[in-house]
Amino acid sequence: MKKSCIRISVPLIMLLFFVLLLTACNNTLAFKPEADNSAEETHNLIVSHFQPGNHPIQTKVFDGLASDLKEQTDGRITMEFYPSNTLGDAGSQYDMAVTREADIALSVYGYSPGRFPLVTIMELPFLAESAEHASEILMTLYEEFPEMQEEHADTYPLFLFSAEPAQIISKDFRIETPDDMKGLRVRSPSPMANKIIEALGATPVSMPMGDVYESLERGVIDAAIVPFETLYNYSFHEVINYITIGDFSATPFFSVMSQKTYDNFSEEDQSVLNNLVGKELAKEAGSVYDVDGNIGLEKAIESGAEVIELEGDALIPWQKALEPMVERWIKERTEEGYPAQKIYDRAMELKEELSVREE
Repeated sequence: MKKSCIRISVPLIMLLFFVLLLTACNNTLAFKPEADNSAEETHNLIVSHFQPGNHPIQTKVFDGLASDLKEQTDGRITMEFYPSNTLGDAGSQYDMAVTREADIALSVYGYSPGRFPLVTIMELPFLAESAEHASEILMTLYEEFPEMQEEHADTYPLFLFSAEPAQIISKDFRIETPDDMKGLRVRSPSPMANKIIEALGATPVSMPMGDVYESLERGVIDAAIVPFETLYNYSFHEVINYITIGDFSATPFFSVMSQKTYDNFSEEDQSVLNNLVGKELAKEAGSVYDVDGNIGLEKAIESGAEVIELEGDALIPWQKALEPMVERWIKERTEEGYPAQKIYDRAMELKEELSVREE
C-alpha cells in the first residue's frame, strides 16, 4: 500500500511541476510589454504639385517644411518631390491626395470648378490686398467655419493660401473706368473672373498663362487679369504699357495630405506635423507671391508702364458695377444651404482687421 502511494505521487509531482512551469512562462509572456514600433516607423512622403521645381513654393516653402519634418522626427519623415504635374495634371492633384496616389498634393482650387463653393469667396473683387493678407483670411475662415472644413473632409489640409490679387494689364488700352472695359477681349484666370469680366462689359478669353505674352503682343487679346508676379515670372513687363490696380480677384491654392497617410503617423509625428503647418505656413506661402509681385511691378514701371491705381472715388464706379457679383455669390451659396452671408461678413471683417495688423 505504501509503495503504491509513492508510485502514484511521483507522476503527480512531475505533472504539477510542469503545470507550474507553463503557468510561469505564460505569466512572463502576459506581462511582457508590447513593443511600440509606431514611433520608429518611417515615412517617405510623395509630394505632387503643378509648379516648376525651381518655383519658390518648392524651394522655400516645401523644402523648408521637409527639412523641419526630417529634423524634428529624427529622420522618420522625409519628402520626395514630383513638380510640374509629373504624376498628374493640375486638375487631378486633389483627387491624387484623396486616393493616396500622392501623400501630399498642391494645386489651384479653380482647377476643380464647383467642388469648393465656399473657397470661391476669395475670388470675389476687392477682398484681398496681398497674397499674405488673402492667405490669412482664407485660413481663418477655414478654422472658424465647419462648412469650409467639410469641403475638405476627404483629405487632411496642411495649408490653404492665395496668390496676390489680380490686376488688369494691357498693351494698348488705358483702363481707368468700367466703361473702358466694354468690348475688350480679356484673358480670364477662372470661372469667377469670367463673371467679373462679363459684368464689366468685356469678353473673357480663357488661355494658359504661357500664351498670354504673345497674345498681348500680337493683339489676340486686349487685356489680361493677372497677379503682379506674372509681370516678373512670365516677363509681361516687356509687352504691357498700362496696369490698373483694383484688387479684382485672388487665386486660392490648397496643399492637402492624404487622410490615410496622416492616420498612419504616430501621435508624436502627427503632433510635429500639426505644429509646422496651418496659418503661419499659409502666410509664408502667400508671401512668396508678394515678393515676386513687388519685383514684377518694379520691372514694369522701369519699362515705362503707367500705373492707374483705383482708390477712393475712382474705385466707386467699379464697386457699383461689380456689387451684383457679391450679391449673386451670397444668393447662390445660401440656396445651396450654406451660411453665406455670415461667411461673407466675417471675410470683410477680417479684411479690415488683418490689414490694420499688417500695417
